[in-house]
Amino acid sequence: MKQHSVTRGLMMEMVVGGFMVLIFAGLVYFTIILSREAWFRQKYALEVRFGDVIGLRAEDNVVVRGMTVGKVKSLALQPDGVHVYAALDKRLCMRSGYRIEVVSTSILGGRYLRIEEGAGEELPGGVVYDGAEAHDLMADAAELASAFRQAFTAGGILTNLERTVAGLSEVAESLRSGKGTLGKLFSDETLYRDISSTVASLKTIAARLEKGEGTAGRLLSQDEQLYQDISATASSLKTITARLEKGEGTLGRLLTADDQLYRDLSATAASMKNIAGKIERGEGTLGRLAQDDALYTDLKAAVRELRGAVDDFRENTPVVTFTSILFGAF
Repeated sequence: MKQHSVTRGLMMEMVVGGFMVLIFAGLVYFTIILSREAWFRQKYALEVRFGDVIGLRAEDNVVVRGMTVGKVKSLALQPDGVHVYAALDKRLCMRSGYRIEVVSTSILGGRYLRIEEGAGEELPGGVVYDGAEAHDLMADAAELASAFRQAFTAGGILTNLERTVAGLSEVAESLRSGKGTLGKLFSDETLYRDISSTVASLKTIAARLEKGEGTAGRLLSQDEQLYQDISATASSLKTITARLEKGEGTLGRLLTADDQLYRDLSATAASMKNIAGKIERGEGTLGRLAQDDALYTDLKAAVRELRGAVDDFRENTPVVTFTSILFGAF
């Protein structure tokens, strides 16, 4: 009975032990799988020197062109900066122009090491690379907020903003009270009615134009006769313009480069001016007629006497004629 109990206890211990071994093996397996750690794969060391790593920690990822190629193994504070030691799954061909920087995954935290191999001359391996200056998003945001605060307070932006708001309040009050043109637009019903009437008139005019009423309407309508008349007029004007350019006709000769007609007109104008000057000075018959009133009076009297003699001759002409015929018969 006692031996049976011992055997049963040993069996229970073996079952429990085997179960624990299975659990331990499963934990090891899933730890390897979930961590994606290749324990038996060769690793390549990379050492980078930074001035500030802004919270980079061991086991953070190392990323090249968007792919995770390793992890940060350790960090050491040295006199020349912070040295970051990384283990890579593959060897990187580092070239001149490379860039290694600490990148924030989000503003809530989290960092990773990003590597750009460069495109210049290949660099030897086993050297300490220099990392780029790190930028903390939260620190940059705090610095930007501080700069804004100083600009608002010391730079007078806040005062100017207050003045602007006050000015806008005054403008709004003026509009509300109907001051100025804009204020009248907001408050004056008469102006609204005038604008409405103008719009209605414009609408009526547009309708008449659309119907082809009036001269402007006919110009906008599809009147073939009017189009032909305008085309004919334009053709006639074109012909006249061509004749003027050729110097045809009097007007064409006036527009030509030949200034003979201009010289003739100038000479005629000069002659007329000379004649007018002589008349004004009383020279010649026309001049004396224009200046001497006595000559004008004598000429007027002579004309009156000549008219009287002609009248007398007309009255005596029938008697003389009859007498001549009568005595001529004998």
